[in-house]
Amino acid sequence: MPIADAVFVGDALTTRHVLTGQRGPQPAPFTDDPHQALASLHRLEGVQASWVLPGHGTPWSGGVAEAVRAIRTVAGP
Repeated sequence: MPIADAVFVGDALTTRHVLTGQRGPQPAPFTDDPHQALASLHRLEGVQASWVLPGHGTPWSGGVAEAVRAIRTVAGP
């Protein structure tokens, strides 16, 4: 049983771009393989957690599925 309604995603995504300051769920800006990084987000979609804790940016309270949807809207499929 989870202790908290949260998942720590590290650099899988960010809620504040470290270069531009743009806020909200978005792909992490530094990766060797951006396509694979976006594809990896699919694995997070099944996680039932209200809070997403990224490595950079503030915690996201809109849930995992909404964070992934927002990223796909910005980055494409």
